[in-house]
Amino acid sequence: MKPLVESTLWVALLAVLLVVNSIWPIPIPACVILASAFLVGLLFVSWWQFDGGRHPCFLFLAMLFVFQGSRLTGSLLGVTRDPRRIVVATTTPLDVTDAAARITLFLIVTSALCIYIPCRLGYRPVHLPSGETSGWLPALYLVVVFTFPFALYKNLMYFLYIRAHGGYLVVYTDNAAVLHSAGPIARAVSILCAAAILIAYVIERRRGRVAFLLTLYFGLSGLDLLIGFRGKVFTEILSIWLLHNLKTGHRFRLAHVAIAALVINSIAIAVAAYREDSRIKMLSPFAFLASQGVSMNVTEAAVEYRDRFARHGLAYVVDGFITGISPIPSPEEGRLWTDDLTAYLNPVAARMGFGTASTYLAELYLLAGVPAVILGSLAVGYSLKFLNGISGSAPGAIVMAFVLPSLIYLPRAEFLSPLATLVKAMVACSIVMAGAFCFRSLLDLLRPGGTSPGDPSLVTRSTPD
Repeated sequence: MKPLVESTLWVALLAVLLVVNSIWPIPIPACVILASAFLVGLLFVSWWQFDGGRHPCFLFLAMLFVFQGSRLTGSLLGVTRDPRRIVVATTTPLDVTDAAARITLFLIVTSALCIYIPCRLGYRPVHLPSGETSGWLPALYLVVVFTFPFALYKNLMYFLYIRAHGGYLVVYTDNAAVLHSAGPIARAVSILCAAAILIAYVIERRRGRVAFLLTLYFGLSGLDLLIGFRGKVFTEILSIWLLHNLKTGHRFRLAHVAIAALVINSIAIAVAAYREDSRIKMLSPFAFLASQGVSMNVTEAAVEYRDRFARHGLAYVVDGFITGISPIPSPEEGRLWTDDLTAYLNPVAARMGFGTASTYLAELYLLAGVPAVILGSLAVGYSLKFLNGISGSAPGAIVMAFVLPSLIYLPRAEFLSPLATLVKAMVACSIVMAGAFCFRSLLDLLRPGGTSPGDPSLVTRSTPD
C-alpha cells in the first residue's frame, strides 16, 4: 500500500472514531479496546512497513505502547485494574473522570499516529556500509584504553556509595553526594569513554572487535543496572540492536523480540528487588508489561488536573531541558512536572525523595493542550525520520547512537531531554575526536617512514613525475 494512502486511512479511522464518540459517547471499556487495538496495529504496521522494524520509529512506538498503552492491554487481560485509576505515588488510588480518561486515550493514539506518519511518508531503507572512517579505529581504541579505567572507577564509586547509603533512592534524595563520590575528573572522562566506545562501535566491522567493544560498553552498563537504572540500560540495548541491524542488514525478528522481552522481564524484576532490598516477586510477562504502564497515570493526571498545573507548563518544558544539561541538578532550581505531581499526590513521599517519572505527553498537554501534543508529536516524528535518513553514514549513525536512547524514552521522560542529550553528546564527541586526531597523528609519526598528516609526501599524485 502506498504511504500516502495508508496514512490517509489511519487518519480517517481516527476521525471516524472521534465523530462517533462526539455523537454517542463510546463506553470507557470499549474505548480501551479500541485504543489498544489501534496502538498494537500501528506497532505491527511499523514493523512491517519499515523492513522488519529497521527504523527508529518502530522502537519509539514500542516504548510508547509499553509505557503509555500497556495498562490498557493489561486491563483487557485481567492483570491490572481499571486503567482510569491513578496508582502511581499514591497511598489511596484516585479515579479520573470519564472525560479525562477519553482525552488521555485520544492523546496517546493521536501522538502515535502523528509520529508514525512523517516516518512512513518518504521512507527509504537505510544500510550503514563500511567506509574510509575505519582509519580512525586505532586512535579511537587508544582513547578507549586511556579513559576506560576512569569510567569503571566512576561507576564502581556510584555503586558502592549508593549501596552504602540506603540504595537506589539516594540517587534522588542526595544526587549531589552520589556525583561527588566519584569526583569531577572521573565523571568527565567517563563520558568521553562511553562516547569513544560508541563511535568505535559504529565504525568497526570485525566481529571480534565488535564483541570486545560491546563487552566494555555493557560491562559499564551492568553497574548502572545494579544501581537500578533499568530504563537507561534497556533503551541503550535497543538502540545498539537497531544499529547492529543497520550495519548487517538484519531485521527485528518477532521471535527474537519475544525472547528478548522475556529475558528483560526476568532481569528487570531481579534488579527491582535488588535495588529496593526486597524479595523477588515473579510476575507473568503480561503482568510485568502492564506494571510498566503506570506512566499513563502521569498523562492522566496532567489531563485531570490541568487547571491546577497548566500555568507552569512552559517551566516544565524549559526546566526539564536545563536539568538534563546540568551535571548536578538542584531541587531549588527550576520546576519539574514530576516534582509537582508527586508533591500533589503524596507530599510525604515527595519529602522522602520518591517521585513519578515524567512524560512528553503530559508536558505538552500542560503547555498548550491538544495542539501542543499534535505539534510536539509531529516534531518527534520528523526527528526520527531525520535520524533514519542520516544513519546511512558513519557521522549520522554516531549521532543516532547518542540521541536515540533518550528519544525512545520520551514516553517516560521530559520532552526536551533528547535535546539535552544531543548537546552533551556533541561536546563529548568533539573532545573524543580531537583526542583521536592527536593519537592518529602520533601513530603516523611512529610508523616506519611515518609522516605527519600535513607532510607533502601524503599527497597522492594523479600524474607521473
